[in-house]
Amino acid sequence: MDLSKQLAGAPISWGVCEANGWGYQLSSERVLTEMRECGITATELGPDGYLPQNASELASVLRSHDLSLCGAFVPIVLHKPDRLAASYERAKRQADVLAQLNAENFVLATPAEDGDYDNRDAMSEEAKAVFAESLPAIAEIAKSFGLQMVVHPHAGTMFETPADLEFLLGETDVNLCLDTGHVVVGGGSPLDIARKAGTRVKHVHLKDCDAKAAARIQNKTSTYSAEVKAGMYKPLGQGDAQIAEVLKYLDSINYSGKLVLEQDVMLAVEPQLGEGPIEAVRQSIAFLKSTI
Repeated sequence: MDLSKQLAGAPISWGVCEANGWGYQLSSERVLTEMRECGITATELGPDGYLPQNASELASVLRSHDLSLCGAFVPIVLHKPDRLAASYERAKRQADVLAQLNAENFVLATPAEDGDYDNRDAMSEEAKAVFAESLPAIAEIAKSFGLQMVVHPHAGTMFETPADLEFLLGETDVNLCLDTGHVVVGGGSPLDIARKAGTRVKHVHLKDCDAKAAARIQNKTSTYSAEVKAGMYKPLGQGDAQIAEVLKYLDSINYSGKLVLEQDVMLAVEPQLGEGPIEAVRQSIAFLKSTI
C-alpha cells in the first residue's frame, strides 16, 4: 500500500459529527488547516452543511487548503418504506456534489433514526425485505453519478452486528466500507469481516477501539455516545481493532482504495491550538508509517 496516495481524513476525527447533541463543533477552517498540517491531502465531506453544499464553493474551500474530496459519509433511513422517497432525494443531492468534485465514494450508513446512534432495533425480516429494494436503488443512484456505493457498518444503524454483516455480505452484492472500530463496537472482528468481504472492501475507515468499552454498549450498560465521550476510540495501534493485521490482509489482496483516519471524539470545549484531536491524528499517522 502507498500511504502517500491512500491516506485520507475526516472531520469526525476533530469531533465534527451529525449526531444529535454530539458536542463542541470545531470550525471547518481549523479542521482543514490541521488536516494539512498532518500531511493529509484528501478528506471526506463531513456532516450535511458543515462544508458548503454548493459544488463550486466547496471546491474553492478545499482548494484553499490543498485538499481533494474522496467521498462522503451519508446517513439515511432506508428500512422504513415511508422514508424511502425522501432518502432517495437526499442521496441524489449528495451524489451530485460528490460527482462534481470527482470524489469516488458514496459511503452509506443506515441509521434507525436520523441523528441517533444510541438506539436501534435488531434487524427484522421486514427490514431485510425493504433493504432488498433500497440498497440496490442507492447503489444505482451512486452509479448514475459515476460513484461507488459502499455500506458502512456503524453503531446504532441497521448494519451493526456480525449477524447484520453476514446478511449484507451473504444476501446482497453491495460493497463494504470496512470501519474497523465500528466492527468492534458491534461485537465483531475487523480481520474476520475483512476476510469475509475480500475484494468487496472498497473503502476503509481506520479507527482503533477499546473492546471493554464496546462490550458495555453491547450489554446495554452504557451508550454509544457516552463511551465515545469517555474515550472509547484510541489512536491507531492503542486499541483492540487489529489494525496491523487488517492492513496486512488488505495489502495481500492489493487493496488500493483510501485509508481514512477516524478517531471519533466528542469535545466539550475548543482545545488550544496545537492540542486536542490533532495529537491523536499525529499518533495514528506515526503508527501507520511504522506499519505499512
